[in-house]
Amino acid sequence: MSEVVTPVDRQAVAKLERVAGEAYIKYPKSCSHSVWYVIKQFLPDQPYMVANALIPALIQDKRWKETPLSEVAERASRGELIVGGATQDGNGHVVVALPRAEKFNGGFDITVGGKQIRARATGLYPLAMSTSIGSWPGAMSNGDKTVFDAWGKDAAFNKVKFWRLDTSSAP
Repeated sequence: MSEVVTPVDRQAVAKLERVAGEAYIKYPKSCSHSVWYVIKQFLPDQPYMVANALIPALIQDKRWKETPLSEVAERASRGELIVGGATQDGNGHVVVALPRAEKFNGGFDITVGGKQIRARATGLYPLAMSTSIGSWPGAMSNGDKTVFDAWGKDAAFNKVKFWRLDTSSAP
């Protein structure tokens, strides 16, 4: 049985782009706040949670459906809200997938062993809105970096899961 494909909702796409841009500006040092701001525009009753609390909440809330990475760009481009994240010791990290075409990750400067180098591309990924208190340059993205760049390493990114909002399901 195949899933019904949602048509492109131009109003939802425009709203997602607009609120993600607002979140990036309002909360440049907090991924949890910026992602919460975006979610709140779609689910007004969404309480604020830090990333390590938000991820288990998404898993338990029936309105959020785990979504494979292979579907993230296409679904976001149709106007679906997609949140990606991973819990970590201390602070986890969360991002919002943007409704744009995939691009190669990397291509920005990083410092490794005291040397400045260019982050190498390893594949095509959906674009992200991501903010962070940390210093990792890949974690700051207003659609110029990918969901992979926010973590920057295969080992870390392999722990990332994605969820799409399905408001037709009960909470």
